[in-house]
Amino acid sequence: MMKRNKQLITAVFLLFGSTACHLNNDSRIYDFNHINNRTWIGENFWTVPLEDWRVNDGRIECIGNDQQSTFSVLTSVMSEEEAPFLVSFDLGLIEKGKNEGSVGLTIGAEAREEADIRAAIYFGTGIDMGISTKGYAFLGQQTCDLPEGTDLQNLKFRVSGGKKGNVYTLKFEVLDINGLDLCQLTSVPEKPVKGIVQLVNNFRESESKNNGPKFWYDNLRLEGHKFTSQPQNQYGPILWTMHTLSRNTLKLSVQLPPVGDADNQEVELQLNDGNNWVSAGKKSMDAASRSATFKIENWDASADRPYRVIYPYTNVAGEEKMAEYAGTIRKDPVDRPLNLGALTCQFSSGFPYSPLVKNLTLKSPDMLYFSGDQIYEANGGYPIKRTPEDTAILSYLGKWYMFGWAFGDLMRDVPTVCTPDDHDVFQGNLWGSEGVAMLPGTIMTGDITGFIQTTKMVNVVNRTQCGHLPDPYDPTPIGENMNVWYTSLNYGRISFAIVSDRIFKSGPDQVSTWEGRKDHLKAPIAQKLIEKPGLELLGKRQEDFLNAWIGDWNDVDMKVLLSQTVFANVATHHGQFDGYLYGDMDSGGWPKSGRDRAIRIMRKGFVFHITGDQHVPSLVQYGIENYRDAGWCFCTPAISIVYSRWFRPDDLGIPVKNRPEHGFPDTGDYKDAFGNLNYVYAIGNPGNFKKVLNRYEFEQAKTAGFGFVIFDQKERNITMESWRFLADVSNPGPNDQHPGWPLTISQFDNYGREAVAWLPDLKIEGTSDPVVEVINQTTGEREYMVRIKGNEYTPRVFSHGKYLVRVGYPEKGLWKETEPLLASGKKENHEITISFSE
Repeated sequence: MMKRNKQLITAVFLLFGSTACHLNNDSRIYDFNHINNRTWIGENFWTVPLEDWRVNDGRIECIGNDQQSTFSVLTSVMSEEEAPFLVSFDLGLIEKGKNEGSVGLTIGAEAREEADIRAAIYFGTGIDMGISTKGYAFLGQQTCDLPEGTDLQNLKFRVSGGKKGNVYTLKFEVLDINGLDLCQLTSVPEKPVKGIVQLVNNFRESESKNNGPKFWYDNLRLEGHKFTSQPQNQYGPILWTMHTLSRNTLKLSVQLPPVGDADNQEVELQLNDGNNWVSAGKKSMDAASRSATFKIENWDASADRPYRVIYPYTNVAGEEKMAEYAGTIRKDPVDRPLNLGALTCQFSSGFPYSPLVKNLTLKSPDMLYFSGDQIYEANGGYPIKRTPEDTAILSYLGKWYMFGWAFGDLMRDVPTVCTPDDHDVFQGNLWGSEGVAMLPGTIMTGDITGFIQTTKMVNVVNRTQCGHLPDPYDPTPIGENMNVWYTSLNYGRISFAIVSDRIFKSGPDQVSTWEGRKDHLKAPIAQKLIEKPGLELLGKRQEDFLNAWIGDWNDVDMKVLLSQTVFANVATHHGQFDGYLYGDMDSGGWPKSGRDRAIRIMRKGFVFHITGDQHVPSLVQYGIENYRDAGWCFCTPAISIVYSRWFRPDDLGIPVKNRPEHGFPDTGDYKDAFGNLNYVYAIGNPGNFKKVLNRYEFEQAKTAGFGFVIFDQKERNITMESWRFLADVSNPGPNDQHPGWPLTISQFDNYGREAVAWLPDLKIEGTSDPVVEVINQTTGEREYMVRIKGNEYTPRVFSHGKYLVRVGYPEKGLWKETEPLLASGKKENHEITISFSE
């Protein structure tokens, strides 16, 4: 690759050669000549916004319109030591833009909360210096005028630091194309200069605006003992992996950055057989999602097995390298309780969520569930770009990569379920109506049916987040060729159904007749006005899937539904402490007809429900005809919160019945705005978070944290924990979990309906814990199906009449069926022996 201004480069290196020798330290020189044209700069750097930076013809260019666009150096970090250093680079104007702006660098950028480069990139402050297109240079608050007519097409910046006597002094110089000084500024920093170095296109200031000038950058040089080499900070070219293991099938996805067309497009998965690394195949990167997915059947799930992904590439120095990303596929934990970390909603105000990630790691999860909103539109401190399509995809990827950067080290070894929600596809709310596109010209108020973004972009979201899930139950696309991902996963003898409660959901505009937002009910309304035939929550396809899933108990002890939001309206206030809202149609409580159908299916398999989305943790037992006649739902805390919600019926004077024994406020039996009967056992309302400056303390006050669920397959118990953002899980105090947690329930508590009659006692001769299915002979429908504990069971039923009972061991293909049995009003009826003895 040829570069412009070769003579200029030679002159500059001659000019500063003596300084490099004086500093007596190896220089880090990046001329970018060895990098193919592409968006991703390289493993030693990180750019924000991702889509606004690129390598073009051997130099770096910022082509976006946002303020505070940054290019951060990851692997050379300034230490606290008062040692000499030098940073220099070439730059020049590409386009003046509509507004005045600036260009320069920040040195010693560090976040308030921690010395983590990820936090420094997005929240760090340091010492700013550069030039304004208004005609002056600046170093902190000091300025000097540039000579009139200064050519901004070719400049060089140079900043150095060192001791002058006993005083550590910074010097910033602006030089022209010939190396002549245009301006010099010096400063004595008030505190040690430590942290990362960032090149900045258009500093965000009180009077600055978007659509400012765009600049190119080249020949970046960092040297001096003040810089410490930190190669462990590299990010890429293999960013992270995610995998699932289900029924002896491994699926693993590899997340890659937007490399160039001329770069290698292929990754290889290798497995360790105990002595050697053996190739498990090669996959080409999907061009749009920049991911690759491996699927291996007949996997031996009885033992841990190391894996690695390799990717040949050329690094920023032009050296041929083999990137390697390693982890372990753990054995299926069928012989002990399964520990599940359950997380949702990660607004970047808490990024990189270090206290939470540390606690989650200490809890040693066997599996992770991220229920949605892995990105928000404002994550990273810059807005999304909706068009053109390819730019929108890059805009999504830049925010998606933050998720992987925070949780990648956990996910490399821990099976992970990740499902998109509305913000992941750039929508505040989503009523997907089976994949329809939002009508062109629609005002995007967040309460209209359909997808805003193109199918191609939505499919990128689906592929990056769900590509490693087990194959969909029915892969037939919806809408305009939009991919689906609803499926089931068996791990640790727990069967998880993974569904979307957004993509098939009907929109409120189908029933709304009121002014204002169509999804917000500000006052009570007749149920007949917000219900009509044909309204969907999960949609017929997913309901059919759930019905089939309920009947599959092969090597399964318990069943769990994973979806995005709780099937109830458990929030009274939105956005602000006094932001009362009677009903929210974005909640899973509407449409009630679809909600009730889903819960009726779930309770037939004694299904426990895990969700997120609401930004306020809750424990709810669903009711349909009566309070507590269905299963339990754990809505987990949000990882990091921008939009708060509260459930405060006590403050509203709403009468409460059946408050739990713990006596915490805002708990008990409540009917929500849509007529749903909800027993709220626990709620984690936010505290006072105003004026809290520390980002992590702010998230703690906003009730951020994570959920943790322990499934004891032997005892058939489910223990739910709700940990605060700044908890100490290694030495927990009384306030480290939200009030009301932990709670342990039985698997069998997930069908709370009271019996009307009973069938004869079943005495089963054979291996313990068979599966029992009860079928109503009047309706022909399954009443329920469950793996019992032990060898005795008394089936309960909910109407008088005749029932057929099937008992069996599905993993052995053994089933026996009774004659139709007449239900009795007395529990102690008579007994039936069902023998599987040989």
